[in-house]
This record gives sequence, C-alpha cells and structure tokens, in this order.
Amino acid sequence: MTHSNINAILITALLIWAGACIGANMIAAPAKFQVADLTRPVALQVGRMQFQWVGYLEYLLAIIAALATLTATPRTRLLVGVAIALFIVQRLIILPQLSGRTDQIIAGTNPQGSSLHLYFILCESTKIIALMIGAILALSAMSLRSESI
Repeated sequence: MTHSNINAILITALLIWAGACIGANMIAAPAKFQVADLTRPVALQVGRMQFQWVGYLEYLLAIIAALATLTATPRTRLLVGVAIALFIVQRLIILPQLSGRTDQIIAGTNPQGSSLHLYFILCESTKIIALMIGAILALSAMSLRSESI
C-alpha cells in the first residue's frame, strides 16, 4: 500500500469520525429531548443505545486512524492522539458516570445536578476540532507530496 493510499485512509477515517460525532453526539443526542411525546426516561434509554452504537464506530475509526498515522506528520499524529485520548476519557470516565445518572432517572429518582454533560461536550468539541484539523493537515501533506512528484 502506498503512502498516498494510507494518507487517504487516514483522511477518510478522520472525516467520517468527525461527522459521526457531529451528527450523533452534537445534533441527534440533544434533539431527542425536544420531542414532546418522548419521556425523559425513554429519551435516555434511546441515548444510551445511540452512544453505544456510535461508540462501536468510534472504536473502529480510532484504530484505523491510529494505524494510518504511522506514515503521517508529527502534527497529524499528535492531533489523532489527542482525539483518541479524549475518546478514551469520554468512554472510560465520563460516560460511565453519566450512565449511573441515567439509571437513577430511569428508576424514578432525580439525581443532583452535575457538570458531567459540560465535560462531555468540551471533550467532544475538542475531539471534533482535533479530527478536522488532523484531516486538513493530512490532506495538505498529501497535496505537498503530489506536487513534489
């Protein structure tokens, strides 16, 4: 596989990953709470499944991106590393705590306020920016290589 092909795979993985995060986590997740006929516990159950399935895609794309960065520039590797680190923080620290809150709400209790959602949104926004800039840098590197040939 050529360097150009690996770079194209990296760019594709980063852009699909960013798009999935924007569509599922930043648009669809809050949108379901705007549906008047969807109760909060049901919306939370739907959200749990949504994050589970998007998570599967993110794991796959993170692995593909990590492998494809072997030929990338140091800046691109750094940005992909930041995105992967933020994804791990979300999956291993933030989402389990949010899941506990979800369990309480579904069971009918009302847990105390929390800033966990803000931390998730901050991680998600930063991850999306890192993915987009990483894709742009990888595309620029690919363009520079093709011009020098």
